[in-house]
Amino acid sequence: MSSRFLKSNGLLDPGHMMRTLGIHSIATLDIHEPAARRHSRVVSIDSGPKIVELEFAENGVQLTCAEADAHDLDQLESIVRAWLDLDSDLTHVQRYFAADGLLGPLVRARPWLRLIGYLNGFEAAATTILGQQVTLAAGRTFGGRFVGAYGSDGPGGLRIFPTPEAVVAHGVDILRETIGLTKSRAATLFVMAESFAAKKFAGTPGIPLDRTELLALRGVGPWTADYLQMRGRSDPDAFVPGDLVARRALNRITEREAAKLAESWAPYRSYAMVHLWASDPMAPLPPATSKTAARADRSKPGPRPD
Repeated sequence: MSSRFLKSNGLLDPGHMMRTLGIHSIATLDIHEPAARRHSRVVSIDSGPKIVELEFAENGVQLTCAEADAHDLDQLESIVRAWLDLDSDLTHVQRYFAADGLLGPLVRARPWLRLIGYLNGFEAAATTILGQQVTLAAGRTFGGRFVGAYGSDGPGGLRIFPTPEAVVAHGVDILRETIGLTKSRAATLFVMAESFAAKKFAGTPGIPLDRTELLALRGVGPWTADYLQMRGRSDPDAFVPGDLVARRALNRITEREAAKLAESWAPYRSYAMVHLWASDPMAPLPPATSKTAARADRSKPGPRPD
């Protein structure tokens, strides 16, 4: 058993990080244990897929992986640091928003909120589409069916997220019937998989389609494109003005007003979104804990707080 402590640049907010990971956990893909501040999942590296166990502290993350050598740990550390935004210097964000009448109090109350991304760009895109116009719980259910049907076996009984090619190979009708999606949702997910496959996507972080290419896909609207820019690409200056949760935190202003207001928050608009989401008193709780699994478009979809 190999282990390494990943010290963060500044402090962490373990509760927020666990909550963010928890509400997006998918059965058989994640093991989420909030009481222990522990989250596990399969991470693919050069030597093969590995189960990585992460325990969150206020000054960093303890990474544990069975059968990992020093080179494996180096690679895992790099991946996890990028995924969890451990290297960003949040003092710049804190100073930038200090005088802002809305964000200043939120940042002072929770100064160490980080921009958590995705390990896999297709995972970001597919789960975002599966979560369109449904609750987070329903999105996780669709995600579990998707991973079960199209993913592959990983170590320890966990699964590896599906490849775009696995989706394309079986056709859109099988996708719709297997996951239980509407015809339009299945078509959107299928064309997304086709687009990723055409880009020869290799299962890495990041979205290979730019915003214009995303918006050209059937069923992909501004909310999805903006959300993927923020969390799929880990862009620190993305904003999702059509998000209902963020606009609720902004006294229910219009989408256009939200976009205009956010201009003053550049170049840290993604961190503004994180704080707006975290301030929502109506945010749902993560699913219940399990030892073997995580506890099992329109441009303005239902609430999807982070």
